[in-house]
Amino acid sequence: MDNPNCFSWNTIIRAYSESENQCLEAVVLFSEMVCSEFVEPNSFTYPSVLKACVEIRGIEEGKQVHGQIIKCGGELNCDEFVVSNLVRVYSVCGVMDDARRLFGKCVVRDGNVVIWNVLIDGYLRNGEFESARKLFDLMPERSVVSWNAMIAGYAQNGFFKEAVEIFREMQLGNECPNYVTLVSVLPAISRLGALELGKWVHVYAERNDIKLDDVLGSALVDMYSKCGSIEKAVQVFQRLPQTNVITWNAIIGGLAMHGRAKDALDYFSKMEKSGVKPSDVSYISVLAACSHAGLVDLGKFYFDQMVRVVGLKPRIEHYGCLVDLFGRWAT
Repeated sequence: MDNPNCFSWNTIIRAYSESENQCLEAVVLFSEMVCSEFVEPNSFTYPSVLKACVEIRGIEEGKQVHGQIIKCGGELNCDEFVVSNLVRVYSVCGVMDDARRLFGKCVVRDGNVVIWNVLIDGYLRNGEFESARKLFDLMPERSVVSWNAMIAGYAQNGFFKEAVEIFREMQLGNECPNYVTLVSVLPAISRLGALELGKWVHVYAERNDIKLDDVLGSALVDMYSKCGSIEKAVQVFQRLPQTNVITWNAIIGGLAMHGRAKDALDYFSKMEKSGVKPSDVSYISVLAACSHAGLVDLGKFYFDQMVRVVGLKPRIEHYGCLVDLFGRWAT
């Protein structure tokens, strides 16, 4: 195109920023746009190029885009989409001091929950959990995204008690948990063995027509297994509309954990017959089941199958299961 207009530039930059492995091209195109004599970036240009900077973890590129925004001045410096994406660039790249300063300068304290969420997510990504909690407590209003960020941030980093506490606060408030909330909190519930709370999550999902897909289904199976209710885990698994290696691993691992080796191996066989290829996690559960039941020869068979037939590289957990198997039962 000869002398493309701003809309054309924005369209192609946005397309590259949303394309896997082509985000750098979006930044390059933005540079060309800035150098053009015929067009200038606008408020629709910057969110796309900043998103590309996030994807490539390009802090230097992000700073250059920030400089261009300051140079242009005007409403850009207060545009909520531009500012929230700038904060995200600094947060994801770990430059929290700059993210915090930008937040302090640009955020009206009683508005725009999005920018608050972005900074909270940045603190959580960078392990600053106390700062994240303080900011969360200061929020003039919260969205379900705010709650989900805190719950997931705590749960994914091993702060299971704190994740459940936040979830309980959410229950007492006016915000309704959604699919992401349930998927985020269930691992924490599993680790704490909070069966009654896990049951509440299950009932809540059913009453609110939250789809029980493979992700939520495997989380529920895992929760029931780790909370000691293996029969309920089996029931949930059998009711899943679709299964994949994650859901199969959840039920096989749960059965192995409860010493039900025969059932675990039966489900492993069913998985293979269904056409689902076992993963390395599948074989950890199978070898653990063999160890519990003293099935030395079968354990050797599955380990050999994993390496020679499926082509998986053994992990230290596989060797640990073999050592346990031979240590207990080999003569």
